[in-house]
Amino acid sequence: MESLERCVKSLEENENDVREEARKALLNICRNVLRSPNNDESREVRLDDEVVVEKLLPAVGAMECLFDVGYVEDGERIFLPRNASLSKLQNLSKLLSTVSEKKSATKYTEESSTGQRTFFNRISGHYHGVMHYEDPDLQRKARSVIPIAQLEIAAMTKMRDLQKAYKFSNARETTSSTQFEAELIAKDLLLVELLHWFKHDFFKWVNSPRCSICSAECVYESVVPSTNRRCSRIELHKCEKCNVVVEFPRYSHPEPLLTLRRGRCGEWANVFTLLCRSLGYDARFICDETDHVWTEIWSASSKGWTHVDPCENVIDKPLMYEKGWKKKLTYIIAYSKDEVQDVTWRYTRDLEAVMKRRKTCTEQSLRQFLRSLNDQRQNSPNYSHTRREYVIKRNLLELADMLYIPSLQNENSDETYEGRTSGSLAWRLARGEIAQANVEKGYIWDVSKYGQSFELQYNIVKDIYHVVHNDGTILEQKSGWQEGISTTDGGIFRKVESDWKMVYLARSPQAQRGCIKWTFEITNPELYLEMFSLKTRSEVFHEASVSWKIEAIFSDDKVIVIPISNCNSFYTEEVRKAVRLDMIVTLSGGQGELAWQHAQLFRQSLESIKEASMIISIQLKNRCT
Repeated sequence: MESLERCVKSLEENENDVREEARKALLNICRNVLRSPNNDESREVRLDDEVVVEKLLPAVGAMECLFDVGYVEDGERIFLPRNASLSKLQNLSKLLSTVSEKKSATKYTEESSTGQRTFFNRISGHYHGVMHYEDPDLQRKARSVIPIAQLEIAAMTKMRDLQKAYKFSNARETTSSTQFEAELIAKDLLLVELLHWFKHDFFKWVNSPRCSICSAECVYESVVPSTNRRCSRIELHKCEKCNVVVEFPRYSHPEPLLTLRRGRCGEWANVFTLLCRSLGYDARFICDETDHVWTEIWSASSKGWTHVDPCENVIDKPLMYEKGWKKKLTYIIAYSKDEVQDVTWRYTRDLEAVMKRRKTCTEQSLRQFLRSLNDQRQNSPNYSHTRREYVIKRNLLELADMLYIPSLQNENSDETYEGRTSGSLAWRLARGEIAQANVEKGYIWDVSKYGQSFELQYNIVKDIYHVVHNDGTILEQKSGWQEGISTTDGGIFRKVESDWKMVYLARSPQAQRGCIKWTFEITNPELYLEMFSLKTRSEVFHEASVSWKIEAIFSDDKVIVIPISNCNSFYTEEVRKAVRLDMIVTLSGGQGELAWQHAQLFRQSLESIKEASMIISIQLKNRCT
């Protein structure tokens, strides 16, 4: 190995052009053999070939490299014997690639400004850093922390629900059932479940660590360098009560974070991208130079890169940073095992303003630098020709996808948060953002089978229904708020706010209104309904509304509608002798882009585990008395 390193080092003695031509020629020879080791033609190089005459012979050290790895001279040719070890050839290829990497990075930075040099160094660092995700041992460790079976079951359950929802949906989709089923693939839905689990169960956000003595939140003081190569720096935070200094290491390597499971957006995106790679997703680490990071996933169903922000539990909302967060974007770069790409244009609709802010380097120098990095990776010996062709075609699709053509669409509408409006229906349904009309669960509570007294309790924290006896005994249990309803529309979903430690039901961001209907029936002909009571809770903001009503159906098909003016404590005997009750709640109103969040049903603290969010009591009476 030492002699080979000396040969490669001797290439440095040549002029830049001579050295670069020789390096490329040597790399091509190595690549041809490693790709087709059983092909004798790939092992042979004729001495009168123009590659040898014009590129190898003029360069000091070039022919020596070939002889050092095992090539032998035979008359008018040199060839690599079948019994020669390929490991030396692999080592030569790596050494030449390393030289290329250093030279390419230097080529575009040596005469640049300090800002450009710093920017390109960051790009180079991320370019290398994402290769940690490809470590088989690290991927195995990552898979070991994921409850894969649990997430797969949840994904399959959601698939059945979405297929049923789509069947009854009046949403503006013209996609046929066959097309829908083709794009609603399991991996898309599994990703939705993975994201939810990661956000709510696995990783924790840290603004400032807590004191190791009194558990109070500390205050940031300073930052010091770290001697650990896996750690970019160490933040020092101080407890104002105990004067204790607490270290907060900012790990750049994902492995220790699998155990620590905490951090800010950098750590979140780093670990989430690793988990996605460990499950076989084509994933990219996305770095926004205005200080945020997230993930992109290649979706086979929508044939495009999908924005995934694990910190926000958000899928396919690429414009939320510019439109929602009001960020002044500059450069957004995507990194993966295949490539490094400038993907800024997916995340903006104000191209002119972004271009004015991109002053760190020239557009040409950035393109050249990224191209040089991609050439290095995609021309490496272990990178297959088939994969390279696939990535090139995928890049063309991506470029077309990022083209923005202004239209008559209202740019202030909620829809502009999305990526392709013609994109995956699977994604839009999976995240609850299609207004689903008349989605039928069809469950009916038979209140008469429990005698003359029926009490139903729902706890949104546990997401469980209980039918409770007078003595507190649980007579029946159902998990999942959807499992106890008759119908719902408006994309109602259970929203968990981990930061605020609250949970509630809300309508889809794309829906003007959302409804849920619960149905109660008396099937025992010897009993009739005497009275109904309700105790529940809701929260409204910014002129939003949560309204309740009861529809009582009688044996002669008579129907009366009873508004519920106070859901906190409601009692009525107007339902007397009804044979069926439909209780309906409607969520509507609110202001602006977050109007959907301004009407919150069953809002409750995540710490209120035992407290019922809704209690329905129904008293029956015997017809014979």
